[in-house]
Amino acid sequence: MKFPTEYGEVEITVNAIRKLVYLAVLETYGPISIGSDNWFSRWFSSEEGKIKVEEDEYGHLKIDIFVEVEFGTKVTEVAKNIEENVVHKLSAFANCENPEVNVHVIGVR
Repeated sequence: MKFPTEYGEVEITVNAIRKLVYLAVLETYGPISIGSDNWFSRWFSSEEGKIKVEEDEYGHLKIDIFVEVEFGTKVTEVAKNIEENVVHKLSAFANCENPEVNVHVIGVR
């Protein structure tokens, strides 16, 4: 992802965006762990690897986050808070305009 500044062009890698998303999820109240949608990646990938970040040819981001939430919390509120926090962090730190953030709740513990 590239965007111009007054000093030149800045390029942010997908791995850097994935790390920002991971940190934004950790700061949100409610998620216990960042999970995965299949058993294979549960065993063979890191926590950050369980966040899917895709960029299209126009520079728009699509982010899928798979989380397990804490028992007793409102699942819809936790998902909404994660989405809002991720959008806020990406717009503040990576200059991302309107990323598509999908929060998938895969379990409750």
